[in-house]
Amino acid sequence: ADNNGTLVNKYQGFVDTVVEEVVAKTGNDPYNIPMQIYSTMDPKKQDVLNSLDNGEYYTFVNDVVQTSIAITSIKDGSVTAVLTGRNQTTERSFNRATMMNRHPGSTAKPFFDYGPLIEFNNASTYTPFLDEKTTYSNGQNIKNADGGYDGLITMRQALVRSRNIPALRAFKQLDKEKVKDFVHSLGINYGDDLLESMAIGGFDGISPLTMSAAYAAFARGGYYIEPYSFTKLVYTESGDTFEQKPVSNKVMSEETAYMIDSMLVTGGSNGVGGNIKVSGTDVAAKGGTSTYDGIFLEKIGVPDSASADNWMEVFSPDYSISVWYG
Repeated sequence: ADNNGTLVNKYQGFVDTVVEEVVAKTGNDPYNIPMQIYSTMDPKKQDVLNSLDNGEYYTFVNDVVQTSIAITSIKDGSVTAVLTGRNQTTERSFNRATMMNRHPGSTAKPFFDYGPLIEFNNASTYTPFLDEKTTYSNGQNIKNADGGYDGLITMRQALVRSRNIPALRAFKQLDKEKVKDFVHSLGINYGDDLLESMAIGGFDGISPLTMSAAYAAFARGGYYIEPYSFTKLVYTESGDTFEQKPVSNKVMSEETAYMIDSMLVTGGSNGVGGNIKVSGTDVAAKGGTSTYDGIFLEKIGVPDSASADNWMEVFSPDYSISVWYG
């Protein structure tokens, strides 16, 4: 860091991401063993995230609010750019793009509810759901974000408006072993037990990079690619190389991916909190929020409008972007 406490290398966040992955895949630390690493970073995209971090596109309310972004390529699954957190002043500091384990909120619905319902139960975008007062199986109440009910609505309306009750109703119809396989195949780790609360994203375990890679599968016709931030490394002293190529796994039918994609494109143009338009391309989007308990907020002196996790998942035919703010 320099005297102002800012990082000298403006690409340090991406460097940290690469170093983590090199250590995880090879057991060798680039800080200790000389090597040349070929990263997947797109400098133009990374520069945009850096500018955002510097307050050029958005004015953050204070220095406590954090954000993190991961962008992956739809074409090959590579990591294009990352924002690892705000006000990072040291090398290898906490990487929010890869290390966070947060509540996904409603962004979990395509994975735990509607995706599996289309894939395994022959549902479609116009499958009807009754959005009315209901409970979890243990009798505990579940509410929609606005506290109201929409009556009989289609899956598309339920997902676009992000209604919680239809999401739980979809989850309850499913074979839980199939849900487990579906969710795990998208790189999502929710812990040991599949619980009904996960229908609306009630679990810790999501990072922006996990989310970006999972949503990308809908954009590429049902194929999941585990994200990677480098393609090759060459050990300087021995000349030995370590290469990795993208591995594409078919995790759902093309029809399932298409239907989720179609509903999320609707969500991107007129869904909850979404009005995203990019000329010449379809943009799909899904938001999600998880809130703190009101009594807890009062105790620590934070306004009750505060939320722990705010997500926006956006993808086009080219990129999958996962934004976390909290």
